[in-house]
Amino acid sequence: MSAMFRELQARQPLLAALGWLMLATLLASLVGIWLDPRTINGVSIWVKPAKFAASFLVWLWTLAFAFGLLASPRGMLGGIVVWGTAAAGLFEVGWITLRGALGLPSHFATDALGGPMYGLMGLAALSLVVLAALLGALILARPAPGAERRWVLAVGLGLVIGGVASGVTGASISVLGGPVIAGTLSDANAFPPFFWSRDGGDLRMPHFIGTHAMQALPALVLAGGGVALVWAGALGIVGLTAATYWAAMAGISLSF
Repeated sequence: MSAMFRELQARQPLLAALGWLMLATLLASLVGIWLDPRTINGVSIWVKPAKFAASFLVWLWTLAFAFGLLASPRGMLGGIVVWGTAAAGLFEVGWITLRGALGLPSHFATDALGGPMYGLMGLAALSLVVLAALLGALILARPAPGAERRWVLAVGLGLVIGGVASGVTGASISVLGGPVIAGTLSDANAFPPFFWSRDGGDLRMPHFIGTHAMQALPALVLAGGGVALVWAGALGIVGLTAATYWAAMAGISLSF
């Protein structure tokens, strides 16, 4: 494990370091869930900070790993990806955690400060997915010399698919005013840790599946798969994302 973390640090120091900050935020939020009885939408006020810290932890370390496959990781476009991701990620998790600590919603807020800040969160989220897809496209177009084709394909495709899918599903949630369709607008009776709706469609499911193409495709290579399996996995995850998106929009619950 220590060798893996040293490798991440060598590939992209800033993103690797920010991952540790997200881990600390996650652990603090888990303590908050245990100690703080306050709730929002039927669950602990610390659930959302915990979920987003966990998500960004994986996101940042995935991008840090991906930089090792880029021919010019310190070029201008690489720098835009790094600093843009760092700024947007810190803003998102910082604001979500602050609002949680205050017992206020960060998403779909209507108060004088929360409303405009939610709009800024949308811009930050858009920046994150565009930058992830950009990094994937750069890896596919300009892989590092000697990089294995299966790794280049898995990481590059994973980032492109994950960025696009995350952007489309996230935008749908924002436009529709929430993730739940034809179901109860409360997380109280949903299954943790995702809290997907049990009585209606939930766009958080395709959002989760599509976003994690970034990790799923490299995992196939890590398990010994080759180029053909990566392509099959890419088609499969796109199809699964589309199917769960359709079910969510139709108000069909796929949760248990």
